[in-house]
Amino acid sequence: MPRTGTFGGFPFDPEVFSGYVSEPSYLKTAIIASGIIREDNTIRSLIGTSGNVGTMPLYVPMDYEEEGNEALNYDGMTDNTPIETLGKKQTFMSTLRMKAWKAKDFTHELTGADPIGDIGRKVGDYYQQTWQHVLMAIMEGVEGVAGLETHKTNLAKTEGTIEESNKIGETTLIELGQKALGDMADRFRLVIMHSTVYTRLSILKLINFSKYTIPGAIVDTVDLPTYNGKIIVVDDRGTVDTSVAGYPKYKTIMAGEGTFLTCPRELDMPYYVDYDPETSGGVEMLYTKQGRVLHPNGLSIIPDNIEKESPTDAELKNPNNWKLVFNHKNVPLAFLYTNG
Repeated sequence: MPRTGTFGGFPFDPEVFSGYVSEPSYLKTAIIASGIIREDNTIRSLIGTSGNVGTMPLYVPMDYEEEGNEALNYDGMTDNTPIETLGKKQTFMSTLRMKAWKAKDFTHELTGADPIGDIGRKVGDYYQQTWQHVLMAIMEGVEGVAGLETHKTNLAKTEGTIEESNKIGETTLIELGQKALGDMADRFRLVIMHSTVYTRLSILKLINFSKYTIPGAIVDTVDLPTYNGKIIVVDDRGTVDTSVAGYPKYKTIMAGEGTFLTCPRELDMPYYVDYDPETSGGVEMLYTKQGRVLHPNGLSIIPDNIEKESPTDAELKNPNNWKLVFNHKNVPLAFLYTNG
């Protein structure tokens, strides 16, 4: 039977604990500051408290260049015949994750006057890492979706001599942005890169620092590294492939404002404690679970391809589980592969 008495010998209140878990931003501060993730009330209302799949309608933009969309000559002779506005839809799915710990995993670390708060912040940081991992998995899946071929550039070698042309240079990301979005390349706001790539750009003296104010964050004002006006996130996880000895393949990702729509998924009893009187003479346990929609705007997930009620990381990484519904220039994601 779940209980709300103590954990690690300290009083446990699920509602108070939830506040401590929520205190850190659910993704790295730099990602939040860049604006590539946007809380979306429409998704929140569609996903509700019990569903895990939703469909959001959208209207196709009136593109003058599309056949039949050009303006007609107002000459008193030409009929102004109405054309039908077109609609599409994109389907999203909530991702659910869970983790449990034993009291002894925490008790030796607890100091100060706020031990449950200390645990809450550790759990909050754990889920911050979890959702960033999910975000990277989604981007890996989107990378291979049909219709986004121009959003990827591979300069990396797997044999022969690695040249300067196989590494990131002064204009490489600028050229990638133009290749992906053309005249809309200024939509890119964030660059995620490996520390090796960041070091090279630093040596080339291409890194600047800008001050950003982030409402609601623990630290309201932060100095963040930037490249060509884009915020940089340095993360060695998921940004290098070392499967070919001597030829590390680094992945750099550019993303734009509003690339991802998000909302929390309401769950019953997301944090609770229980007690096992049998194991080791008695063990206190903390159970946690979180749910969140992280949806690449302009694509649809294909629910029939997802085996269970929540997609696994492997399913999110599979491009066959995604479908492009926007014009590709309205999906500000681009991928670069280099040897450094």
